[in-house]
Amino acid sequence: MLRPYSPAAALIATLVIGLAPSIGSAQTVRFLTSVGDFYLELNPTNDANLQGHVDNLLAYIGTGRYHGSVVNRAPEGFVLQLGGFEQGNFTPETLPPGGFDGIEKFDSVTVDANDDGIVDFDTLPNTTGTVSLALAGGQPNSGTSSFFVNLTDNSDLLDVQGFAPFATVTDMADIDRIMALEQVDLSAQIGQSGNLAYIDVPLTPDGDFVILESVMVIDDPFVDFAGPIRSVSSVVVDGAELLSSASSAATSSNALLNAASSSSSSSLLSATSAPEPTAALLGLLAAAGVTLRRRR
Repeated sequence: MLRPYSPAAALIATLVIGLAPSIGSAQTVRFLTSVGDFYLELNPTNDANLQGHVDNLLAYIGTGRYHGSVVNRAPEGFVLQLGGFEQGNFTPETLPPGGFDGIEKFDSVTVDANDDGIVDFDTLPNTTGTVSLALAGGQPNSGTSSFFVNLTDNSDLLDVQGFAPFATVTDMADIDRIMALEQVDLSAQIGQSGNLAYIDVPLTPDGDFVILESVMVIDDPFVDFAGPIRSVSSVVVDGAELLSSASSAATSSNALLNAASSSSSSSLLSATSAPEPTAALLGLLAAAGVTLRRRR
């Protein structure tokens, strides 16, 4: 059976950072937002078919794409979605027509090799706390950076559409804190009235966007570093900042990013649209910068 695979993401994960992730052990990722943190356990069932999803997420993390991105969608009782838009310098009051800017994408993750509209392997159901890539409607192979957390059991609705969960949230109380925030509809302001990517945007108590401030890959209680992410940005060891000297790796990263974006542009969504669960082309896209930490 073919394993779902994203060549550009896998190359970034191995070439930029040097070490390939282990299929045999799950990895945990900590997302620190402006209102608290939450943890994702990647590939909790150690399913080799999901390695493409793991490579994909780690590539976006390792190249800093999620840093400074916006949690953009929080419809009650459905999903919490993020990883699709960068904040830029915008506030809810100054977000212009067209909305947030988007980022370059790696190749999308393949889960339907024969293109028959059906995922090629048995997946976890989209139950509460599971995490799936956002898709363009009816296109199982369209997942890239944007992902969502299921807030309830959405399996009857989403499983048949090709949404393949690849992670779980370790504590939904962390997600509940974000869901308790005020949500606003910015779709008319940006000239896209009813666009699902902008109708349930959560805001902090101060009226700001909820931002991803940092992302860390962790493995155990004492070490905040695991997997293939090593020399992309700074590493903190015993409290001291150590900057990577792997300039050649960074150059390779940029080359791969440019190649991925130019070679697959015809198959990717435009910067003004993004995949949303159960809706076609509505808004997708992420950001830049990440700090990986090693703690004692």
